[in-house]
Amino acid sequence: MPSLRSALAIPLLLASGCINTPPPSDRALVNNELCAQEISKGDLKQAEVYCDLGLEFAPQYADLWSNKGLIALYAGDKPKAKEFLIKAIRFNQDHAAAYMNLGRIYLDEGAYGKAHDSFQRALKVNPDYVEARYNLALTFINLGKLDKADKELMTLLVVDPNNAQAHHDLGVVKYRQELKEEAVDEMRKSVTIAPDLNPEWWNNLGAVLMELSRFEEARQSFASCVALKADHPQCLNNLSIAQRKAALTDSALKEYRDTQKAENSPAALYELGLKYKERGLLSEEERTYKECVKLDGKFAPCHYGLFLLYSDAQKRPSAEVACKNFLKYVSVEEFPSEAEKCEKFLGARSY
Repeated sequence: MPSLRSALAIPLLLASGCINTPPPSDRALVNNELCAQEISKGDLKQAEVYCDLGLEFAPQYADLWSNKGLIALYAGDKPKAKEFLIKAIRFNQDHAAAYMNLGRIYLDEGAYGKAHDSFQRALKVNPDYVEARYNLALTFINLGKLDKADKELMTLLVVDPNNAQAHHDLGVVKYRQELKEEAVDEMRKSVTIAPDLNPEWWNNLGAVLMELSRFEEARQSFASCVALKADHPQCLNNLSIAQRKAALTDSALKEYRDTQKAENSPAALYELGLKYKERGLLSEEERTYKECVKLDGKFAPCHYGLFLLYSDAQKRPSAEVACKNFLKYVSVEEFPSEAEKCEKFLGARSY
């Protein structure tokens, strides 16, 4: 099945007002707020101006150092970001946002032990800190501690039951624990809550359903993925496979196939070929027409069925043979439009 990956792109929180003692100056508070506003707007240069000005009034104001760390992180300067976030923690050891953002840096670097400790500290300050708990769960997934990741994600969903990302990633954990039915339940919740958010979620759900041989449900999942992203290569390929398997395992089609084959007449096989055509089962359609002409080489409709298949597939030599056989045995009065189409095909130099 396709690789199931947890999304890591969780928004980083802006620090504001999380210190043990009031800042020494209202100017520091104002500039911190302005800094946070500019970060949210994406203007990092102006944000840094406000933060630096605020630090002139309150050089030990942890929120300002935390926001400077966020600016550096968004700018891609992780060493500076770590330096500033560590300063924020030094000035306020209960600064949850600084712990969380520092943990994200460690997580991205693969320093899972340090990431774990940072997220734990953030949660100690604020047990409802959703982003910190989510990232702690990701840390456990990366450490291979699936039971602990499971527990953290379930705890997160108690706090935030409509968190689609958490439901999806809990599904990933369940899948890796070989609990595939539970994985389906969680992944289905994610796409129910946010059906238009991420085509990969639909693809992952479909992949697990395929492993459970629930082909029609898988087909629907892959179709939803393609509806969101029409050129998604995995979903397009998986949709084709699921559609075929769903059709082949359909009880009504199987019953119809058994009935037609039991009759074992050219007409019955031709009708079966048409049924396969409706379902998009081209290989089965071709094989059935061949069985038909093997049973009765003069049965014109099966030659015509082969002609259509080969002409659509641009297999001109095979299409010409089938077309000539059709015209050889057909009653033109019975199939006038088909005969006309076949004659035009033979008379044409190219498609």
